Amino acid sequence: MRGNQEDLLVEADFAPGSSDPLRVDEDATRFVRDVTYASKGGWVGAQERAGEWMVPCHAAGCRIRYRFALREAARTMDDAETAIASGDVVVAPPSTWLLRPGIAPGRLRFHVSLTPPARFAAGMRPARDGSSNTFEASTANLDDSSFAVLGPFLEDEIRSAAARVEVVVSPHGLSLSETDVVVWIQTAVDAIAAYLGRFPVDRTLVVVQAGRPERPTRGETLGAGGPAVLVRAGQGVTGATTRDDWVVTHELLHVVMPSLSREHAWLSEGVPTYVEPIVRVRAGLIAPEKFWQDLVEGLPQGLPQRGDEGLEQTHTWGRTYWGGALFCLVADVAIRERTSGARSLDDVVWATVATGADVEVRWDIERLLDVGDRATGTTVLRDLYRTMALAPGTVDLPGLWLRLGVRGSGDTVTFDDAAPLAWVRRGITGPNRRNF
Repeated sequence: MRGNQEDLLVEADFAPGSSDPLRVDEDATRFVRDVTYASKGGWVGAQERAGEWMVPCHAAGCRIRYRFALREAARTMDDAETAIASGDVVVAPPSTWLLRPGIAPGRLRFHVSLTPPARFAAGMRPARDGSSNTFEASTANLDDSSFAVLGPFLEDEIRSAAARVEVVVSPHGLSLSETDVVVWIQTAVDAIAAYLGRFPVDRTLVVVQAGRPERPTRGETLGAGGPAVLVRAGQGVTGATTRDDWVVTHELLHVVMPSLSREHAWLSEGVPTYVEPIVRVRAGLIAPEKFWQDLVEGLPQGLPQRGDEGLEQTHTWGRTYWGGALFCLVADVAIRERTSGARSLDDVVWATVATGADVEVRWDIERLLDVGDRATGTTVLRDLYRTMALAPGTVDLPGLWLRLGVRGSGDTVTFDDAAPLAWVRRGITGPNRRNF
């Protein structure tokens, strides 16, 4: 593959028997141009039918060439999961621009040649043989592949023991220097490493670019083929304010946990929504009062409304993020109560990470519930799943705050240390109980 920030020029070889029509993601079809395939007589134009290209692949396989209008795709789609531009830097997963047949599971390998000053980075893992600018992944991961970046970006690296975080910065419109960005990411990596005992993912790509002026900082994580995070920094983010940011820590918690299917997004989003401020309060980045104030303000958005069918069926924004966080808080309190403080939701997270599964690995929800309940020696997760996920089961938040000794007043909270579960409240934001 050769490219600059305008077009990708792709030449691809397919294995014998790859006879299915070639395609890219449906939304990206209109940006594929000049598809040809090699034959004895030279290069022949491929026939397009309804957004797919017919290419004969016989016993010897086949070779194709085509262009992909990358810059036009980024300007037109302007979407993080397909293609998005920041100045001359374009972020687009390979699933957007790589033509492929419906082949059986195997290996994908591609090499990138660039026109300076363009660079290329990808969440996909570098080739096993160490070839320069060459990447590999399972073909099973291609339809949901993680981010790739092309353009004149800045590049840095963060080390955390054996883990490596590759940092890519698009400077266009960004109110942060490269050093500011690295410190931002490093702070989140260090906080997670302190919480887990280490940062457990060997290689992660983090891309930072300017967000839209009217929007706050946003993040997104993709994992198929290798973990990658895209952070779009809000206009008000500066080097002085990154310490208060939660987005990077939230997204990196996605990286260290296994993926769940979309219908279970309430749990895959709920865990980092709840755990992220715990990580930061234990790292000294925020005060316990901030943690509880945010929960007092946010958790009511996660309560079931009229017609709610439970977290598994009601996929509103509030139920997904705050409903999932509410599930985690209720589980944390219940686990601590039942085990007299010997276990907590921390043990659920630690046990899950200890399996070695991260965002590249897809779990069904049953496995996560089982791992978590075994780690705590309870049935709390399974019980709450029945009452809050399969049914709309509500939570008496005022009663819970009273028991925990959390008193909200305007934009502040105070604590009642005489409350029956004050010890639980202190444990949630207290130091790590586990001795790594």
